[in-house]
Amino acid sequence: MIKSKLTTNKFYTYAGTIVKLKKINKKQNKIYIEKLDDGSTVEMPYEQHELILYRIYTVGEVAKIVEKRADTIRKYEKKSLIPDAKKFGNKYKGYANWRYYSEDDVYIMVEFFNTRVPGRPIVKEKNIKPLAQKVQMKIKDSNVRTK
Repeated sequence: MIKSKLTTNKFYTYAGTIVKLKKINKKQNKIYIEKLDDGSTVEMPYEQHELILYRIYTVGEVAKIVEKRADTIRKYEKKSLIPDAKKFGNKYKGYANWRYYSEDDVYIMVEFFNTRVPGRPIVKEKNIKPLAQKVQMKIKDSNVRTK
């Protein structure tokens, strides 16, 4: 499902900015990340990296995790059934229109798709009418036509 180990060429958040992991050197206890906003490389200790680096996922990565297509993810997002993606933003050259999800968002989507019954359309609750109300509407409709 979701891997918690560091992976090169994946995106993370670090000190309020988005970074890309470039290199892992466990023998020297170092990892190298590239800041996407200015292109600089930062060296940091490998130990306890989970305290400062938080994994973020692109829509394509989320689609692989939940075993759906990326356009399916976007469709449910537009219907407000799953969390909205955040955009990288203009300060990240080349990635301005890229969208990402936090790990918490991914867990919510996994739960959503696992509990969903295949083949059944998703309808918002306010559009669902009870059977009694449908019958009354049918009776009113037929009374109007007979008069």
